[in-house]
Amino acid sequence: MTASTTTKNQSAITTADTETSVLSRWEALASDIAIATENSGLQEFDYRDAVGNKLARSWMAHLRKLKGRIERARKDAKAIHLQRGKAVDETARTLEGAVLGLIEPHEKAIEAIEAEERARVEVHRAVLDRISSLAEGVTSSAEAHARLAELTAIDVTSLEEFQSAGLNRQTEAGARLKELWDSLLVQEAERAELEALRAEKAKREAAEALELKRQLAEIQQAIPTETVQSPAPAPKIEAVASSDPEACDDREAQAERLTQELLSSLLGMNLRGIVALIVEGSLHEAVSVDWSKVEVEEFSF
Repeated sequence: MTASTTTKNQSAITTADTETSVLSRWEALASDIAIATENSGLQEFDYRDAVGNKLARSWMAHLRKLKGRIERARKDAKAIHLQRGKAVDETARTLEGAVLGLIEPHEKAIEAIEAEERARVEVHRAVLDRISSLAEGVTSSAEAHARLAELTAIDVTSLEEFQSAGLNRQTEAGARLKELWDSLLVQEAERAELEALRAEKAKREAAEALELKRQLAEIQQAIPTETVQSPAPAPKIEAVASSDPEACDDREAQAERLTQELLSSLLGMNLRGIVALIVEGSLHEAVSVDWSKVEVEEFSF
């Protein structure tokens, strides 16, 4: 007699209010559990196979129905024998534990497969997320190049059912990284060129300043002493300076400011050009030639 036939025979038993009928139901349950225990040792399922997995679940459903019968029998027994409630509960727990012991191996096997599947999917999704993130936050051409190398090294064929999604993301990220690489190379080259131009300009300006100082020194040596000496009122200026310290300070500040203005305006000019400005009177409004002091004679430079 099979477990299925036994279950059908037991389901035909009507509920009785007598202690004898209740006890007979417990005996029938115990017999069915014994049969299920015996049959359970013969059950072997291929949980990874779709058919085997389905058969395992069907067997578990059968055992759960048996467990449900135990609960119904417990309630009926308590209703008739309230004084024996504690003993009934203990018997039910014992019987349920026996059935759960039969269910547990199958349940654990299926749960292990489900956990394994979740872990497998999580690994693939992590790879997909990494592919998408490679084109984000790139700040230099070297970083773009390194990420391109990492992207190329990812084998999307190992993503199983996610292979198509991985290939699409890899293509999109690769195009974006190549675009970033090219644009960053251009930007870095432009910055390097600008820095080089600035350095060259600073170097040139420093050289021009030195050349201007040299030219001014040549001017002072080339012009006769009497043409650069202060006119007759000079002694009067010295007298004022000696009696008024503030006026002396003002004159020194004016002289420094005039020097800076002349250096700035003469930057890059040659000696002949500077002399021409002095003679024309257009060098600076504070600089003029006293022609009464100039004698007509030939000069050679």
